[in-house]
Amino acid sequence: MTQDALQAHLDRLRAKFAAELPQRLAEADALLAALRDGDAEALKGLRFVTHRLNGTGGTMGFAALSGAAAALEARLDACLRAGGAGPEDLTAIAAGLAAVKAAA
Repeated sequence: MTQDALQAHLDRLRAKFAAELPQRLAEADALLAALRDGDAEALKGLRFVTHRLNGTGGTMGFAALSGAAAALEARLDACLRAGGAGPEDLTAIAAGLAAVKAAA
């Protein structure tokens, strides 16, 4: 693959990631709402979505998004280790998700 072909392929992947980003953020919003409503499994789902935003965002060159997602992922990991998210955690998770959305 030539350098130009590789760059074109990467550009297509970045564009696809950017196009799918609103859907991923909406999924994260829905999981946060479910978590607030007491759905403990939503914590795992939100962590999974955040992990993907962190990793794929970084790979695709969305450094600010990846950084915000990494911080949120760390908070979600702490909640999972603790066995759940309390009221203060929910506030921090909402702020972290807002930071991810602002960086998107």
